[in-house]
Amino acid sequence: MQTEYCELCGAPLTKKGKLVQIEGAKPMKVCDKCAKLGTEVQAPRPASAGFGRPTVVRKGPAQPASAAVPRKRDMFDYMEGDIVEDFPKRIAAARLAKGFSQKDLAFVLKMQEGDIKKLERGEREPTEAERKKLEAELGIELLDTGSDSDSLQQGGVAATTLGDVLQVKRK
Repeated sequence: MQTEYCELCGAPLTKKGKLVQIEGAKPMKVCDKCAKLGTEVQAPRPASAGFGRPTVVRKGPAQPASAAVPRKRDMFDYMEGDIVEDFPKRIAAARLAKGFSQKDLAFVLKMQEGDIKKLERGEREPTEAERKKLEAELGIELLDTGSDSDSLQQGGVAATTLGDVLQVKRK
């Protein structure tokens, strides 16, 4: 009987050895000590049973099936109103008025200081949760709900509506 050797370290294999894939290389037969360096795979099946490719058997802590992947925001995220254009100025002014440094505000809101800096520079818009925290802590309004245009119409300025233009024919 011919002695087999570990393809990684060269030590003689006492048992059958393990088929292991290390960092994307092709699977190789290694000893128990070297098997810890990679991911154990099953031996390839005969050509009649499958396609001849080894199946990866993961060992170790299971990864969650759905990793938290942030989704891009779309128009439906702001159905109650848009973020005001001058939100960086409003956040910075309210923070300074309360006497907070960026680090202090981040600590109070349980956010990262870098996130506060990005918001104040206007590099990104606050998420819905961040917006609510900022509004509650700083006492500011960051949503443009369109109430400004409503107040102009209520003030006596005549505005033409679609109903004013259309003549509805009733039978």
